[in-house]
Amino acid sequence: MRNQNNRKEMINPRQIKFCVRALLVTAVVFVSCGRRPEYNEFIPVDSQSWSADSSCVFTLDVKDSVTRYDLLISIRHTSAYPYQNLWLFIEQLSPDSLITRDTIACTLADHTGRWIGTGTGTVYLLPVPFKQQFRFSKPGVYQYSITHGMRDKGLKGINAIGLKSENRHGKK
Repeated sequence: MRNQNNRKEMINPRQIKFCVRALLVTAVVFVSCGRRPEYNEFIPVDSQSWSADSSCVFTLDVKDSVTRYDLLISIRHTSAYPYQNLWLFIEQLSPDSLITRDTIACTLADHTGRWIGTGTGTVYLLPVPFKQQFRFSKPGVYQYSITHGMRDKGLKGINAIGLKSENRHGKK
């Protein structure tokens, strides 16, 4: 009679190859699904005093005017930011020198003072939708200039402002 407790099971090399391939395929599917940023840049600002005269300027080279995009403004701030909201003035300069201006209100904390963005420690990140399903009027270089619209001349607690452009259909 065989002692089944002492028997060593052999690992089949085919099973290992199958498992590795399955994991790779799963990883590729997860990485390739979802929208990919076509543009994603952060510009640091002086967290001790972001001047109302200081702009964060982003330059996007748009190659496709047919595809729809989602544009997001990202705000990286610290818990030292003294307000619940942040007003931003956004100016877009198109390739044909047309200027479009927008104002957005960003809520950084709820009514209890709890920060809405994600973060650890004292640094938080909040993505704010700016334009959804937006179609650029023509290919070319677009320039976005972002300044704060708060009453403080020097705003404390903001570390960086970001701009992200995502292809609505997930293709890059």
